Amino acid sequence: MLEIEFISEVRVINQEESRTVTFTLGDMIFEYDERKNEYNIEHHGISFKQAARVFFDYDRIELYDEENSEVEDRYDTIGDLSVGYANISSGETVIGNIGSFMGEINDIIFVVYTERVQIDGDEEKTDVTRLISARFATNFERGLYYGKY
Repeated sequence: MLEIEFISEVRVINQEESRTVTFTLGDMIFEYDERKNEYNIEHHGISFKQAARVFFDYDRIELYDEENSEVEDRYDTIGDLSVGYANISSGETVIGNIGSFMGEINDIIFVVYTERVQIDGDEEKTDVTRLISARFATNFERGLYYGKY
C-alpha cells in the first residue's frame, strides 16, 4: 500500500482499486488516478499531463474551492495551456504541435487539484500536486481569465 499524507490527515490508498500515476514537469511533481484521466480524456478531451502545463502560466487565476473541500483542500485554476508551447517546423512536419491533439493551441482551461505531501521510505516529505479534473474553460471562465469580469 502507498501512504499519502494530506495536509491535515493521513490516508491509505488501495492500489488494487486505483492506479496512481506520478510524473514531473519542470520542478513540480504531479499525480493523478489513471481511471479518472481516461474518463477526463473521453469526456473533456484533455489529459492530466496536458493540463499540468497550466501551472506554468504565471497569469493563471487560483481559487479556493470551499464547496468541495470537506475532506481535503481543493483549488480551481483557470489558465492558458499554451505556456511553453514550441512550434518547430521542418518542411511540412510540425514538431511538438499540441494543437493537433487538442484543437486550439491557445486554449484556456479549468483545472481542479489538491496539494498533498508524499512520504517516502526514508520519511522524506515531497510536495505533490494531485490533478482531479481538467476541462476547457467556459465563456465566463475565459472572461475571468482575460479580465472582462
